[in-house]
Amino acid sequence: MRTVDLMYLIHGTKRARRSPRRRAGRGPVRNWRYRAWIRTLPCAACGTTHQVEAAHTGSDGGMRQKASDTSCVPLCHDCHQSSPVSYHRNREALGLDFPSLVQRLNSAYQMMHEYGRGQE
Repeated sequence: MRTVDLMYLIHGTKRARRSPRRRAGRGPVRNWRYRAWIRTLPCAACGTTHQVEAAHTGSDGGMRQKASDTSCVPLCHDCHQSSPVSYHRNREALGLDFPSLVQRLNSAYQMMHEYGRGQE
């Protein structure tokens, strides 16, 4: 028997539901639109457009947190996780300058976003 049912049988009331805890402004930046845009780009390492993922590359997430979404770069599944020279196994082997790539992607997204606002 579930806890809620037992409490109702004993006390005649149901437990109040708690809303999920989310504190505004805490933790790394999350932007699903930016991640979706990153996944439309070709892989930064090999250039393929098949199974491109938004790979978090920054170290601004803190312990047990992913880095912010603004640190994402487009990497295919092989270059991100599965091949022997993937980002998670040997990021230096990819030969990419991730900080400068992240900066260029952020600038391009910002310009695209501002341009889109001007068209409304």
